[in-house]
Amino acid sequence: MASTNSDAKPTEVLVSEEQRTYAAWLDRGMRLGFGMLVVTFLLYVSGMLRPYVDLQELPSLWGLSAAEFRRATGAPIGWGWLRLAGTGDYINFFGVVLLATVTVPCYLRILPIFHAARDRVFVVIVVLEVVVLSLAASGLLVLGGH
Repeated sequence: MASTNSDAKPTEVLVSEEQRTYAAWLDRGMRLGFGMLVVTFLLYVSGMLRPYVDLQELPSLWGLSAAEFRRATGAPIGWGWLRLAGTGDYINFFGVVLLATVTVPCYLRILPIFHAARDRVFVVIVVLEVVVLSLAASGLLVLGGH
């Protein structure tokens, strides 16, 4: 059995302003994104929005590769899903995009904190992070065989 020291004080963790701010924004973004996923899933399974691919057709498509699925259904690639955003099976992409990109607004929110503290290194890091993440999400940089 491990011994305990009743006189020991809990370790105090110091959390900086930018850490608290980033965490608060990340928490709000994650909750909003999760809420969007729940609502859009309910819209999909309830049938309130017509799906692009009928639910009854899905089991026969599950075994296909992504390329075969796209050929069989005419599903879009990249940001092409936006033209189908009003369908039950694509509207949930909004929640996915929010969850995938919530880091960018978090970084933008802490940028003024680093700037005010004259922390140039972190200002540069944050700006580069935002640029790289934005370029990656945009689809402008295509670096794979997809």
